[in-house]
Amino acid sequence: MSYNKTLIKSILLVTIFISLSSFAQSNSDILKDVDNITLKMFNDMNNRDYDAILDMTHPKVFEMAPKESIKAVFKSMFEGNEEFSIDIPKIIPKYKLSDVFKNEKDSLQYVFVSYDMNMKMTFHKQDFDDESKKMMKTMMAAKGMEVTFITNNALEIFMNNRITIILKDNTTNNKWVMVNYDPDSPLFYNIVPTSLLESAKDYNQDLMLESKLKKEQ
Repeated sequence: MSYNKTLIKSILLVTIFISLSSFAQSNSDILKDVDNITLKMFNDMNNRDYDAILDMTHPKVFEMAPKESIKAVFKSMFEGNEEFSIDIPKIIPKYKLSDVFKNEKDSLQYVFVSYDMNMKMTFHKQDFDDESKKMMKTMMAAKGMEVTFITNNALEIFMNNRITIILKDNTTNNKWVMVNYDPDSPLFYNIVPTSLLESAKDYNQDLMLESKLKKEQ
């Protein structure tokens, strides 16, 4: 009887170990996939490969606006238009991957990619006086962005802890896609499931707290 109990206990321990090992390996494979996707995302951005960027974008975005219209907006932003132009350095920023999050209900899997980002923005038809510069800095600071004016119509923007979400679920046909975390955008709330919204909020708050603690050291 004692022998049987020991055998059963051993079998249970081995089963648990195998299960945990399989889960860890699965998450490890997911993170490898997401790391490759993240590198591709940055390289596509550096190459201004708009089609590749759109191919990685969550399909629900195109329910709000046609793909060609969004592509035109991308080109206008990066190549400039009559109103303004944006210059984003062609680099791969230092980034961090979160743990793997899962929600079996929606066959949902996702990982947060956090990184800092710099860009320069030039307005072609507008100059900023001291008062409007102060207002711009205040508005951008409320969105977690630091602004430094180079001239009266050009500014550098530093975005700390920007978050892109790499995810797949039933709505993406189990294909990895990306969506940027933007808590101020109704579009973002329409795209992702509630469980992800809650996790994203907590993850963002943790990043903000970590940054604040570093500044206070």
